[in-house]
Amino acid sequence: MSTLVVADPRGVYLAGLEWVLRKAGHDVVAQCRRPVDIVPNVERHRPDIVIVGLDIADPRMAGISSRLKACDSALGIIFIVQPNGRLDIKEIQALDGDGLLLDGISHRYLLECVNAVAAGKKWIDNKIVQQLLMPEPQHQPTSRLTGRETEIADLVSRGLRNKTIAQQMHVSEGTVKMHLHHVYEKLHLDGRAELAWVAHGKAAERPGTGLL
Repeated sequence: MSTLVVADPRGVYLAGLEWVLRKAGHDVVAQCRRPVDIVPNVERHRPDIVIVGLDIADPRMAGISSRLKACDSALGIIFIVQPNGRLDIKEIQALDGDGLLLDGISHRYLLECVNAVAAGKKWIDNKIVQQLLMPEPQHQPTSRLTGRETEIADLVSRGLRNKTIAQQMHVSEGTVKMHLHHVYEKLHLDGRAELAWVAHGKAAERPGTGLL
């Protein structure tokens, strides 16, 4: 089992995290309610994992991953994201966490994430993936993903390659590539690598999908 530092400004939420983790056999060595207390407690207790309840718009959290990794490069970092409006892929990438959960995640997925990160894997909440793949609302009808484009984007997010997607959808690889090109343009992504990052590539685990 793992040792953990848990951080969240909400006292009741923090107590709930500790209860779930301790019941599963993990050892919570410190609780933090203020962002300023996170790094000192990680330095003091040297946990395996730190879980941070994060308001993604809070400027005090800027660069928190690099500061935590400076304490211990082997430290596993899990963020429970409290979105302030729509999630942005650039903001999520900037977090540079090993595990990403959306606020309100179930106990089961919290423990799945902790176990995956403890094993050196990456883990991302499927609800975050869905939000990042959702196109921004715009007035032009052409800005919205078609049903086929949405289906292909979802398959890519699960780690499937173009050839597999083509076979599954009974179309050519060229057709898959054409739809992906439209997805990149509409979602303002740089290409397949950025779309694949949403599911952390082949190193990620997502609820209901297992290793990608």
